[in-house]
Amino acid sequence: MKLFLIDGHALIFKMYYAFLGRPMVNSRGEDVSILFGFVKYLLEMLERERPTHVGVSFDPPGGTFRNELYPPYKANRGETPQLVIDALDPLREIVSAMRIPVLMVPGFEADDTIGSAAVRFASDDMDIYMVTPDKDYGQLVTEHIFQYRPGKSGSDNEILGPREVCDKWKIASCSQVIDILALCGDSSDNVPGVQGIGPVGASKLLAKYGSLEGVYAHIEELTPRQKQSLEAARDYIFLSKKLVTIRTDVPFGTGLEELVFDTAYTSGIDSLLDRYEFPSLKKLLRRLCCGAAGSSALAPAASSVPAPAGSSVPGSAGSPAPAAVMQSEAGSPASVPIPECRLADASLIRPGRVAVELCGERLRVCDGVSVAEGSPEDFRGLMEDAATVKAGCSLKAVVNFLARRGISLEGRLEDVELLHYLLNPERSHKLEDLALNYLGLDIDGGAGRPEQSASLFDAASDDAAGTDSFLRVRLLLPLADRLIRELRAGDGILAGLYDRIEEPLIRVLSSMELAGVKIDLDSLDDFASSLRSRMLERERQIRDLAGEPELNIMSPKQIGTVIFEKLRLDPAARKPRKGSWPTDEQTLSELSARSPIIEAILDYRALKKLLSTYIEPFAGYVSPGDGRVHTTFNQALTSTGRLSSSNPNLQNIPIRTDLGREIRRAFVPGAPDRVLMSADYSQIELRMMAHMSGDEHLIAAFNAGQDIHAATASKIFSVPVEEVSPDMRRIAKTANFGIMYGISSFGLSQRLHCGREEARKIIDGYFASFPSIRNFIDSTLRFARENGYVETLFGRRRYIADINSRNGSVRAIAERNAVNAPVQGSAADIIKLAMIAVDSALRKEGLRSKMILQIHDELLLEVPLDELERVREILIREMEGVTELSVPLTVECNYGKNWLDAH
Repeated sequence: MKLFLIDGHALIFKMYYAFLGRPMVNSRGEDVSILFGFVKYLLEMLERERPTHVGVSFDPPGGTFRNELYPPYKANRGETPQLVIDALDPLREIVSAMRIPVLMVPGFEADDTIGSAAVRFASDDMDIYMVTPDKDYGQLVTEHIFQYRPGKSGSDNEILGPREVCDKWKIASCSQVIDILALCGDSSDNVPGVQGIGPVGASKLLAKYGSLEGVYAHIEELTPRQKQSLEAARDYIFLSKKLVTIRTDVPFGTGLEELVFDTAYTSGIDSLLDRYEFPSLKKLLRRLCCGAAGSSALAPAASSVPAPAGSSVPGSAGSPAPAAVMQSEAGSPASVPIPECRLADASLIRPGRVAVELCGERLRVCDGVSVAEGSPEDFRGLMEDAATVKAGCSLKAVVNFLARRGISLEGRLEDVELLHYLLNPERSHKLEDLALNYLGLDIDGGAGRPEQSASLFDAASDDAAGTDSFLRVRLLLPLADRLIRELRAGDGILAGLYDRIEEPLIRVLSSMELAGVKIDLDSLDDFASSLRSRMLERERQIRDLAGEPELNIMSPKQIGTVIFEKLRLDPAARKPRKGSWPTDEQTLSELSARSPIIEAILDYRALKKLLSTYIEPFAGYVSPGDGRVHTTFNQALTSTGRLSSSNPNLQNIPIRTDLGREIRRAFVPGAPDRVLMSADYSQIELRMMAHMSGDEHLIAAFNAGQDIHAATASKIFSVPVEEVSPDMRRIAKTANFGIMYGISSFGLSQRLHCGREEARKIIDGYFASFPSIRNFIDSTLRFARENGYVETLFGRRRYIADINSRNGSVRAIAERNAVNAPVQGSAADIIKLAMIAVDSALRKEGLRSKMILQIHDELLLEVPLDELERVREILIREMEGVTELSVPLTVECNYGKNWLDAH
């Protein structure tokens, strides 16, 4: 898979200068040069490179943390050209209309956001391409992160891997780009360097001493001239290094699933391109989305630039392009024949086993001999035949599509996306990738790609009469056969997992998506208004306490000056020699007892985040037709088997604070005679750990119905349960949820706000009290190192690629994942089994109650008042009895007039 992260501002300026001497003006006299150049480059790059994931990052308005650290930063630059300013909003609108996420975080440049996304998402399965001409990005390049430099004046784009970056700068490691830039300075950003030291001299120093710090550590070994220059720069050079270092820890909420590149053509893009009068771009976009007849433009390119043998860039001469390697993931050459099928009428498709694919508002169906296209009604009988197996990719979408038209998709479902998800959860499950890896077929080449939304075009695709246009549906049956054979290999546990969990869950999730959940927009608006009022109140309070009527509360610099210099809340604190006072949450929390201004600032920040991140965007997901939110449940996304949701992501609704929980008040039943009922597994992951580790103390505590955190504290601190203090219980709770997943003494000390030595003693005491947990962790890691994967109780696998890595930090992350996956994955399997059982019981008894949401370990149902007791009985019976463990599964079940009251 490939994720392209585009530096939006860099590309804007590239287009500004490219068109400066020959502006492009539309019929209204508007200069649209930047818009045209940016969108044209973006579309051509997407068509050429075929990324699986895409994001565009822009610099946020206002300054960034670098301006706070060093006010002259970029002060040498002139005013931003008005043409650039005018292009920003239209470009963001166009990019968003193309369903490409815009990544922008206040206080951080696009470089930092891209750097953070690259580091977060890079993996053995995901190569990152940072699209930018900026030389600073070389510091981020690794074996899975590359710089994609746009060409100049029609020249080819250039892809830089580790070898290319190191050769360019004459350095041993890409991370030394930071030291080069610090030593040489960066005149474009007004970052000072060491006078008299250029790139060549800097690379020689780094070759000998490794880093800027190493150079200063050996300053006495340098020539008198070098020593003099370095001594003169000592006061600012390390600030320069901080300024040129691209941050990789920027907090942003966009997940990998939101960056998936969707080529679906939308009328929204059409109208935007019409507005700016870009007919040629409309043709290019249509070709990208739907494939032009006879075009080979959609075939994935190996690389945009010929690379020498041994290049570090994927797809170069030293590494064949994926399309050239006709080999399956299992390692055997792919040579699976795809049956030639005759084009037939829908009525001639034979029942028994068929492949089904959506094509706009129509269906394509193949029985292995004949292939047909028709309306849903043309295939009603076949779709509702329970004796006919249906194969497809992402079949939940087909179930939803047919259900909205009054047709039920019956029979066993063979979803190649889910079949492959069980075989290799962290790889791509897109049909294009599966066809290439398992069948040796490149269906991205154009002919096999059906139009995404035929209703947008005046006529059907020219190739609709030939069977080549049906390649995607024709390959589904042999692809499903291949995947099912692999699932059944060995002990067949994975095949059983599909039959027992994933296949029946498709229809359960479909019914939940179609039902949706009612949202009380008035309640949401009232809550938003109350938050804004509270923010205004906090603003006045903060300014009064600070004695600063014009204080900018969102300015860390101004807040730091008030707290540490004016109010002197921490007289012992020393301001960094260069930069501003720290005002992060941890620093401020430590001062909360010294002035009410601290609590007011933290509360203001929390209110602003709640409003802008969760509440204001949420209303946009409410369907105007029924006033309900119809989220999409992702069944083949997480590596542990847990479900996730998108549009909107309901898993992210905050639940740890009273204000965060208040959002749930807006989730209401759809009729006055109904309520919402919540059924939540109690401490399911701790129960899974007790069962899987066989720890007698935890098992005994759960079986006795004890407060598990108090019981843990009793063991750790060697006191009777009745003498456990609230603080002891708090420590034990943190230990229970952290230590079992490999938290370090440093991590525990941060959570408990204690010293590392004290945290180390708590960890040692925990494992001494629960030795079986230590043994479980050790045996799990041993199994992972020997086999390369771990398993849940039900046989679901997660492959741990870096478990034997020589890099200690990388290996530590892999070890945490290895311990987490069996526990969290087993809990995920149990909640899925519970959903299937509950749905079956509700249908069997003919009840009107509907399951509408699954969040973490909780099920939410909309229940008529006259079914309350019966549904409660079903939930407790089915959820607690879904599997047998050495500890009881306990379900807490409540109801109310909204989701909040149901807790």
